[in-house]
Amino acid sequence: MPLLTKREIEKRGEPGIWHITESLDVLLKKKKFTKNDLEALSSFSSEQRKKEWLVARILVEVMTGKKDIQIQYDERNKPSLIDSKKYISLSHSHDLLAVILDDSETGIDIELVKSKILRIKEKFMSKKELNSLQKGNEAEHLTVYWCAKESLYKLYGKKELAFKENLIIESFQYSEKESSRDG
Repeated sequence: MPLLTKREIEKRGEPGIWHITESLDVLLKKKKFTKNDLEALSSFSSEQRKKEWLVARILVEVMTGKKDIQIQYDERNKPSLIDSKKYISLSHSHDLLAVILDDSETGIDIELVKSKILRIKEKFMSKKELNSLQKGNEAEHLTVYWCAKESLYKLYGKKELAFKENLIIESFQYSEKESSRDG
């Protein structure tokens, strides 16, 4: 199973990341899907979108241990879990899908680092944020900013936010190494 990571954050939130390498047939065998699920699945024309939809449901089942857990979307396309006290957020980028489950409202974003972000940085970054960028790792640093802002946008759950003006991230030092709590 290509579950890349699953960990607890501060005894509350739990993210999971899945590397999507399976075929549709393999994914369909990993969970019992209802007739309604299969009808919803058939509404997607893209094979990749179908895989993302399936993996989100499989990953939530793996993370919760509940076989009948269902994801629904509100009028703003914000996901929630039916009959669960947990909050959920989803993200996908290329062949990765990320889910976070938490006891409080939450947001998650995952993005592949691409140089295109250098061309659009003025559209989502404040002047102060732009001034904090480190030379040499600008695309990576910008991608972290974007993911933080996108996660906050999903946490807020409404459409009235402008990334540049309303979502301000404190400057930080970008590091390629993941920090460890264990020392």
